[in-house]
Amino acid sequence: MTTLPVPAPLVLFGALACALPLVSCAGGPSSEASASTTSSASEGTTEETAMTTGTTGTTAAESETGTTGDPLECWSDLAVGSSAILYEGFPEGTEGITFGADGILYTTTFGMVWRIDPDGEASEFAAVPDALGLAPWGEAGELVVASFGVYNKPDGAVYTVTSEGEATLLAVGIDSPNFVTIAADGSALISDDFDTRVFRVTPEGELTVAIEDVPSPNGMAYSPDGSSFYVASTFTDDGQLTRYDVDASGMPIESTAREIMHLGIGSTPDGIAVDIDNRVYVAANLRSEIWRVDGDAEVVTEGELVTSDVMNPASLAFGRGPAYDPCSIYVTELDGARIVRVSIGTRGAELYR
Repeated sequence: MTTLPVPAPLVLFGALACALPLVSCAGGPSSEASASTTSSASEGTTEETAMTTGTTGTTAAESETGTTGDPLECWSDLAVGSSAILYEGFPEGTEGITFGADGILYTTTFGMVWRIDPDGEASEFAAVPDALGLAPWGEAGELVVASFGVYNKPDGAVYTVTSEGEATLLAVGIDSPNFVTIAADGSALISDDFDTRVFRVTPEGELTVAIEDVPSPNGMAYSPDGSSFYVASTFTDDGQLTRYDVDASGMPIESTAREIMHLGIGSTPDGIAVDIDNRVYVAANLRSEIWRVDGDAEVVTEGELVTSDVMNPASLAFGRGPAYDPCSIYVTELDGARIVRVSIGTRGAELYR
């Protein structure tokens, strides 16, 4: 496997992390440090660890799957809140994660989209410059991929990747594209956490603005019924999750914004995912934690700690297809070598393609 250089965003992220208060820079925050930070710096979060039971100490290939082959049935091999390693071999960390129309997991390192088979084998799938977030697009097996570009230069781009791994430039005009999610109308919504805007890109490559003013937008997702849209803010003091109502075309209505969870300074919320009960899961990157909150909340609400058994979680995706657990979140680690599976016990919400 190719050893990749440390990308600019990772170096930048580490520098910003060390500059934030209440964050250890000696190998990342420990569990005790994370718990202390949560209780002292978080507004509207709980100190209880409601789900965490620790890692199983096994890889996915070593454990029984506990599945009957039904892609909607929860696996029984892990206790809820515990975890297993699906793959370990990305020494410079990983960022984006999604499941394609083919039911296979895809992830990104800075410059490459990787395919991770159910047995934990990784292979290079498509070369995409500065690849970060990605999402499945359409039923033909395409992916849409955010290309970050060089930090502090307006050189970001959006690419599509065919089912054969061929990358094509789709759009330019976003300085630092980060997270990708697909809207009901088939357009791709792209965040830039060094901006205040969320962008919309059509299949024809037309670029417009979907949200004009949300602080440092990163992870995004829709509620199961498509009536709400959620955005996590990374580089803010509150570390907030914001909820929006959605219009008839599937676009968030900016005037309806209300914050529903605060993870606090130094939490750097990153990727998010939603389950079928409309609970929103947020990767608290620098805390090495995953939190969740009721997506129907109208005001800042206490969150629930799901796990601290991850290392700087970046992106989250519920399992899709018969070869992965639909009731587990699969997690990339920005400052780790692993793809980790965390058992949730509830299926993920259906996604637009």
